[in-house]
Amino acid sequence: MHSFRSCAPWFLLLIPAALLAQDITTEGTLSVAAGGTLLDGDRPAFQRILQQKKDGFGGIEEFRLIREDKDSVFKFNARALVGEGEYKLGARFEKTDRFYFDAGYERFRVYYDGSSALVAPTGTSFVMFDEDLSLIRSKLWAEIGAFTANKTLIKLRLQRNERDGTKDSTHWGDTNLAGNLGTRSITPAFYDLDEVTTTITFDVGNESQENVKWNVGARYSETELDNKKVTRRRPYEPTADRITVTKDTTENDIFAVHGYYARKVNEKLTVSAGALRTNLDTAIRGSRIFGQTFDPVFDPVAVRRQYHDEGYPSLHGDAELKQTVLNLNAVYLPQKNWSIRPSIRFENLHQESMSEFVETNVGNVPLSVTAIEELEGEHTKKWDEFAEAIEARYTGKPNWTFSVKAEWIQGQGDLNEAIIEHGEELIHRDVDNERFSQKYSLSANWYVKPGLTFAAQYYLKNNQNDFNSRVDSTDNTGSDRYPSFLANQDFEVNDFNVRMTWKPVSAVNLVTRYDNQQSKILTGGEGLAIVQSSKITSHIISQNATWSPSGRLFLMANVNVTYDQMETPFRFATVQNSDNNYVNGTLGGGYAAGKQDDLYVDYSWYRSRNFLDNWAVSVPYLASQKFQSASLTWVRRQSENLVYTMKYAYVTNRDQTYNLNDFDAHVLYAKVQYKF
Repeated sequence: MHSFRSCAPWFLLLIPAALLAQDITTEGTLSVAAGGTLLDGDRPAFQRILQQKKDGFGGIEEFRLIREDKDSVFKFNARALVGEGEYKLGARFEKTDRFYFDAGYERFRVYYDGSSALVAPTGTSFVMFDEDLSLIRSKLWAEIGAFTANKTLIKLRLQRNERDGTKDSTHWGDTNLAGNLGTRSITPAFYDLDEVTTTITFDVGNESQENVKWNVGARYSETELDNKKVTRRRPYEPTADRITVTKDTTENDIFAVHGYYARKVNEKLTVSAGALRTNLDTAIRGSRIFGQTFDPVFDPVAVRRQYHDEGYPSLHGDAELKQTVLNLNAVYLPQKNWSIRPSIRFENLHQESMSEFVETNVGNVPLSVTAIEELEGEHTKKWDEFAEAIEARYTGKPNWTFSVKAEWIQGQGDLNEAIIEHGEELIHRDVDNERFSQKYSLSANWYVKPGLTFAAQYYLKNNQNDFNSRVDSTDNTGSDRYPSFLANQDFEVNDFNVRMTWKPVSAVNLVTRYDNQQSKILTGGEGLAIVQSSKITSHIISQNATWSPSGRLFLMANVNVTYDQMETPFRFATVQNSDNNYVNGTLGGGYAAGKQDDLYVDYSWYRSRNFLDNWAVSVPYLASQKFQSASLTWVRRQSENLVYTMKYAYVTNRDQTYNLNDFDAHVLYAKVQYKF
């Protein structure tokens, strides 16, 4: 709330200016709302899916005020929903073509679910902390702008973003209590985040002229992190139960300058150019410690330490990134019905980082001695990239438009990495990387007749990545082939989609779309032939329909069917084909029951059936879920200024992957809106 209080003086400066204006007109809206839920089932899952607190909320959903005279406008808006912890306060005062001042504060909550998995064959699951996780996100800003005599806008903005709270992690801890299945990583983990970013931007530009537009600006941003990830490992096992806490207290600042210039040379040619220069400086800080609390202190003889408990009680370092981006674009109209749009882009990236840390690693039983080594890591990356594109459009054929576009990217760089102990390199890698990407697109639109349109698009995209390890201190030909295993990796994508928009009668509108995408990944290891490592096939069919049989009734329906499969020829017990097939849809409508009353109904569903029972060898990672929501809304317009709204919804969820996120909920909502 400190940020909320600190923004109050800005509004005290704004309000008198608005009240002193003469001959003003005033309008606004005040909405007061409340809601709550009767829930049977998993509370965190409900809050994550609906992004709504189970306990209910109430307060001012919207307060909006506009006061306007002949040459100035004052806008004020506010929101305060107790229970949800959602607040907003914003104001803007503007003197037309002279200056403006805009300031505000807003915060809202994002919900997460800290549950993990239920091992179906043995009924094993863990609850070790409050799974009702959430983050508070807030933004505080102030911006001032002024116009010069030739309508050049000069503006300065200060903004502060914060993120504070807890969220789940998919990096689960391990357990040996899953019956006869052995070790399974199913114990939940969570992040505790505290992040602050302060940004100052300054821009000068002119968009008012017809033939010339330009803008230059600078941006400075500073971010401070105080984050940690907490993982419980081997819970409730007397000799191995411990907590891993990974902290990240990194700080970084970014300074960037940018600019663009666009000029209409003549009726046939328009050109534009832009540039960006960015410097990023980072102070790396962190630790990873095993212990018995959520804030452990490193102890080389900690109880319950286990073989290969590897961490670092102290890590610090620095990193610097410099980036330069230049681009040039043009629009050329050589003759009627033709347009050609060429562009070129260049990027240079240089990154250096160095870190020093104390590595700790527990040896094997029976002594479980903790080895302590002082190490240094170095990383240097250089990258240059050119990108070119050209697009041609033709509209000369009646009822048709055609477009063709080609894009190319050529990049090359060098990555140098080393880990050093007492001046001696334990690991040293120097890798050259080359990338070539190309994409070709074709599209056409056919306006058959009023109310009937077809559109089709096809593109082919190919990425080729080559890695040449000039120096590699590790043996990548034995059983441990990393880190310099990859020599080639190519991606190929073919995508085709077609869309039909049809209005068979005046009251019916239909939109049908079909997408097909075929993707292949080709991988070549050092000393090995290139093979197809995976194939992804996607089919998506969607249908939208709207029917308005009368002025008092309308109906809408939407359905999407997705068939998405990733296949790999190298299947093992722990590596299977991955499916993401699902169906979702909505059905809704509205009916004017009288001069004052409207009724609305909505129904939505989602269904996936991809679960593969692989508990015998691994943690299943394919989702099966059934979600449904049905609601009825009544709106009564008591008068021109007063409107009542009441809504009831029934929501049900069945999680068939881990069976811990089922719920049934009755959701109630009411609102009173007054316009003045």
